[in-house]
Amino acid sequence: MPKSQPVYRIDVVPLTPLYGRRDPRFSYVSPVPIPTGSLVSISFGKRILTGVALASGKLAGPVPDWMKFIGPVLLPAWLTEYQISLAWELSERLYTPLGIVFKLFFPLQRKPRGKKSPNEDEIPSPLSKKLGRLVRTVEKQLTPLPPTNIGVANDTELFEQLKKLSRKALREKKLILILVPEVLTAELYTEKIAHIFPDVRIRCLSSRRTSKEAHLIYEAISQNALDIVVGTRQAVFAPFGKLSAVAIVDAEKQLSYSQWEMAPRYNAVEIAESLARVRQIPCLKLSVAPGIEYFASDIPLDRIGTPFAFSAQHRLIPIDLRKTYRRDKTNQPLSLDLITALRQAKAQKESVLILVKQRGLSRFSLCAKCQSPQRCPSCAAALSEGKDGRFRCLSCGYQSGLFPICGNCGHMHFKSFGAGTQAIERALQREGLADSPLVIDRDAQSLRQGFQKLVAALSDPDKPLTIVATYESAYSLPLPPLGIIALIEPDQGLFYPDFQSEERLWRELRRFGGKLMTGGRLLVQTFEPEKAYWTTWVQAPLKVTADALLDERRTLHYPPYYRLIQLDCHPKKDLTSLQVAEQVEATLRKLTLPTVDILPKYLPFSRKNRYHVLIRYPRDMVFPTVLATSLSALDPSVYITHNPLSLHG
Repeated sequence: MPKSQPVYRIDVVPLTPLYGRRDPRFSYVSPVPIPTGSLVSISFGKRILTGVALASGKLAGPVPDWMKFIGPVLLPAWLTEYQISLAWELSERLYTPLGIVFKLFFPLQRKPRGKKSPNEDEIPSPLSKKLGRLVRTVEKQLTPLPPTNIGVANDTELFEQLKKLSRKALREKKLILILVPEVLTAELYTEKIAHIFPDVRIRCLSSRRTSKEAHLIYEAISQNALDIVVGTRQAVFAPFGKLSAVAIVDAEKQLSYSQWEMAPRYNAVEIAESLARVRQIPCLKLSVAPGIEYFASDIPLDRIGTPFAFSAQHRLIPIDLRKTYRRDKTNQPLSLDLITALRQAKAQKESVLILVKQRGLSRFSLCAKCQSPQRCPSCAAALSEGKDGRFRCLSCGYQSGLFPICGNCGHMHFKSFGAGTQAIERALQREGLADSPLVIDRDAQSLRQGFQKLVAALSDPDKPLTIVATYESAYSLPLPPLGIIALIEPDQGLFYPDFQSEERLWRELRRFGGKLMTGGRLLVQTFEPEKAYWTTWVQAPLKVTADALLDERRTLHYPPYYRLIQLDCHPKKDLTSLQVAEQVEATLRKLTLPTVDILPKYLPFSRKNRYHVLIRYPRDMVFPTVLATSLSALDPSVYITHNPLSLHG
């Protein structure tokens, strides 16, 4: 290299964990400036890693012997300033190295062959070191727009709100982001919106897209070549340019919007709110059955819409299984009253939805000899029986052999209890109610052919359907108005030790009630029809039932009045989970913060060998800096989760 040629120092953040929760950056040398936010290849010891270039400046003096030359640029100028600032905020909030957070923004870590990346020839100015604090700077200079909760009475009103927001974005010639909980829901909303606006440039961004397809959609977004993006939780990491608004459908469905299976554990709703706050655009939460936080706000309910409530035109009818349970057949999931109602709906050509808690044939099985439950050897979850007679775990994917035996006594005969989607499908066929009901669960959506079959069937509003689905899969689906919705084992979750179980049932009743046609019925099979879930919750105004749930939360110091941080203590080398939890608890108790509660370690209900530690503090309290520093210093074997979905997960 000629001595007169300038040399540039490039600061790079590797996209891999290196030193625990620390945020390592390394300096490399380049003969040319590299655009900020570019994905580059670097030599790191004996390995070749990828990283994000965060700063570029001329190197004063000769090149030190310890500095290496940077590798090729894989994706030039890929991350925008807003994406980098959002990544900084997430890194600090989630106590995760910046490089791990950056990986969420790259669907593809190499430029597709034969295709030139956008802005490849443009070299932006070097990134300021204060760019990571852009979020705080914007908040100080501008008044943030708070998220707006909008309650609607049914799916039709919800879609009308989306149409109104889409028209506004098209007039402004800006892009609108519509977040939905499930992949199938995203595909159906994309088709519905494209049918209303035939000339609109719309794309669906979800896990059904391959890495290359997602990469091309990201490029189209960065070039302002799209008008509407409908996506699931990963869509919040796209490189948005001109953004009009963010609309979140059913924001209360935390299980789908949260990444809780791996690190970093994030909530897409919170990220969308941060995105809207930085961009100074509206963030609207549209829901038929919003959570109790909606009723805890100071805004009058008549100003933010009215969610669904049961009435004479939309009734909830409990079916007493103590009187109608069919004892003449083994494990019969459908009661006589429900079968009669389904026959009437079939004669009137009405669409029907039957909801169960899980897929498969049964909920759990007991050994016929020793009565011990069959549990997964990996995660201790209850095993479910499949069509082929094997047992499988619906949590981790474990599957038994073709001839399963009891792990306790070696017996080969089992008794199955509860019903899954396959059991309901067989019962409908046996009763002559449906030859081939439409089954919607994770298994039906796993294969491309089955997924496309579901999209085609649900896109025809004029054809009456008999649908069997899990609660999670059907929660947000834009279905045609239904004559009957039947809930099988709806109160099953109440026996699970979770502080959100009652609220979850409270939301599910109203969310599915909002899918009924005028004069439709929500049928509930239960052994306890006298409970308040089926009486008071239906007859009393929503604010009354919400206040009862809020009073209990206030008394027990639960959200929304308090915030929780869950520390999931994984075992590490030479230390068990219990020992890790004891060390974490001892470290945090040394802080002696008067308004922060460090609750004793405990063993969760569904985790037999992994201890948790909970941190609780008032919602209105400014988070202590010393506590944030202590959490950042914890070993990576401790997973940190803000506002956990369950205290026993």
